Amino acid sequence: MKKNKLAFSLQIILIIELLQLLVFSSAALAQLKIIQPRQQHNSALAVIVDKVTYQKIGDAVDAYRDAVEDDGLSAFILIDDWKNPEEIKSEIIKLYNGSPKLEGAVFIGDIPIPMIRNAQYMTSAFKLDEDKYPDFRAAVASDCYYDDFNLKFKYLGRDSVHKLSYYYSLLPESPQRIEKEIYSGRIKPSGSNIDKYDAIKKYLLRTAEQKKKQNFIKNAFVFTGHGYHSQSLPAWADERTALREQFPQLFRPDGRLKNLHYSLSDEMKDVLLIELQRPEMDLAIFHAHGDTDMQLLLGYPPAMNVNQNIEWIKSYLRSKLRAAQKRNKSIAETKEYFKKDLDVPESWFNGSFSDSVAAADSMIDYKLDMHIEDVRSISPQPKFIMFDECFNGSYHLDEYIAGEYVFGKGKVIAAEANTVNTLQDRWADEYLGLLNEGIRIGNWHRLKNSLESVIIGDPTFHFTPLSRNNDIELLLTKDCSADELRNLTVNSDPVVRELAVGMLYKKIKAQYEYDLVKIYRNEPSPNVRLRALKCLAEIDGKGFREILKESINDPYEFIRRMTAIWMGETGDKDYLPLLARQIIFDESQRVSFDGKSSIMFFNNKEASDELNKVIDNLPEVALRKELKDQMNSSMQRNETWLYKEILPVIESDTTPVRKRIQEARTFRNYRFHEAVPRLITLMENQSTDLSLRVSIAEALGWFNLSYQKDKILIACNNLIGSRKTPLSLKEEVVRTKNRLIQGLNDALLP
Repeated sequence: MKKNKLAFSLQIILIIELLQLLVFSSAALAQLKIIQPRQQHNSALAVIVDKVTYQKIGDAVDAYRDAVEDDGLSAFILIDDWKNPEEIKSEIIKLYNGSPKLEGAVFIGDIPIPMIRNAQYMTSAFKLDEDKYPDFRAAVASDCYYDDFNLKFKYLGRDSVHKLSYYYSLLPESPQRIEKEIYSGRIKPSGSNIDKYDAIKKYLLRTAEQKKKQNFIKNAFVFTGHGYHSQSLPAWADERTALREQFPQLFRPDGRLKNLHYSLSDEMKDVLLIELQRPEMDLAIFHAHGDTDMQLLLGYPPAMNVNQNIEWIKSYLRSKLRAAQKRNKSIAETKEYFKKDLDVPESWFNGSFSDSVAAADSMIDYKLDMHIEDVRSISPQPKFIMFDECFNGSYHLDEYIAGEYVFGKGKVIAAEANTVNTLQDRWADEYLGLLNEGIRIGNWHRLKNSLESVIIGDPTFHFTPLSRNNDIELLLTKDCSADELRNLTVNSDPVVRELAVGMLYKKIKAQYEYDLVKIYRNEPSPNVRLRALKCLAEIDGKGFREILKESINDPYEFIRRMTAIWMGETGDKDYLPLLARQIIFDESQRVSFDGKSSIMFFNNKEASDELNKVIDNLPEVALRKELKDQMNSSMQRNETWLYKEILPVIESDTTPVRKRIQEARTFRNYRFHEAVPRLITLMENQSTDLSLRVSIAEALGWFNLSYQKDKILIACNNLIGSRKTPLSLKEEVVRTKNRLIQGLNDALLP
């Protein structure tokens, strides 16, 4: 009898819990409000807005929606007190699978921000120690979480201070490449002491009005800052060749593209402030270093005499002492380091902490960079700005410089920017010519797949094409057959050809390999040749390995640069004579630099022999001996570093594990192919510290193009199949295996 009563009581409790769950679920569902589109078009936008923002400025959100629909997109407005990114993504996928099909989303106001861990190989350069640094600094803010439906994540938790930030780890079994289904954009103003609702309202109303106007690209500038791509002038000059192809009207009498280099004027910051505020300016591209709150534009002006050189050095030394003080480091030790390293006297540090001297130094430094305060004081006019700079798009912070441009006093509608640091050696202008064809900013951005890249502002904005291009529209709106795409790869417009080549590769993959080889050999356009090479690198077959022997002499500097990098990534010793010649003879410092970086990944003696052969065949000039001494010294340093420093530390049982892990992570940036067998041995050895084994497994995942890749995959399969493999190691090995099989997230970012 007691058992029956107990069973009955448990049933009652279970029913009550189920009823509570239904009530809570119904309440959660009731919170979501979806306003259906007013106009029916072939594709749609999801306007995701938080409840408070819509309550305060719903009229502006509605006006933006109306402008989007008048511009050819149906628009759903989704309003909720969003609790996490998962529920937003779920609603996006529902709309994507419905009708009209979703092509993009825009996040307005306080919308949860995914912060991604364990996916640094999906960024272009970010490699911060995720175990050492706090989550908020070590994770990557990325809306790729929403854009790519196939990526799989493990939820880690919400930030206790930054309430919009939610942490996720990319799962080992997830695809290890970004391939977005939709695009997205962020409408989140910058500023800690602002009325954010008023800022959003003004932006939305301004954007809605701008959509009613014609927005041609007739004036643009591209700026290259101090230190960008190692200050290589051939690299800077060659970009103009590619842009001429993408924006031909800017090279005719009624158009203008200004190609600005930091060295053209000591007052370049003021020049940029003027250019940014010209009413006729339509498009701006910044290639420079950057931070969350500034763009690092200029270096110290070249000194005109010895005294000026000395003053610049003194200013530099004073800044180092002040930086040490700010970071709570030893001022005395910092001073001794620079005295010894630069052989400078004690007196050159005088005045480091004098208010007047510090103020004077600060004024000089301030003129070198673009700060948030500078942007707030101007009215920027370009409708779209590309920030090819580190950290400028850190929208997870209260203040970030791209947000100052977009939501400030000017006419900027959208910007592409990065939430963390980004690589210089990348194709920043990839597919950029599509903007000239009237493609929405978001659809252009969707074709790029870097984890840190984000659109700030309205992703549906587009420029007005000078003439309608039905072929571009066909490529982007229809699932073209392989035959249709093949026909478009011989189109007269290089922008069409490039897009068709990329889309045909995605459709038939490796079957396209030898067509891509032919395209490279016969194509006059540098952009199309580069597209063919990128596709070949993703296939990573015989065609790719053979064509590198030709592309190392391509007339386009960036192709030679990437070829030099790829040769090092493969480790094929047949490339050594070609690399050696390019290091010595290429007119671009950047190609030579990347060649030197690549040749160090080969067998040291074989690489040195090839370099010496080239140098020995030079005419009898003073430079010959100097080059030989430099190259031999450099190769000797590389050998010492790998065989007497890195590997001995990793293999040492007496060295602290933390130090061994730090050295293992070296291989994320430096693919020394001869180290792979020794790394595999350590990874497989059960007596090796587990955390070190995991770090080695992660590092081996960066050898995507290496001739040693098959050995790594065999080791991965052995560990995956062994019952003795600890779970944490097995998970990392699965991730590495998937990375190596699926290929690079972006073949231009090895």
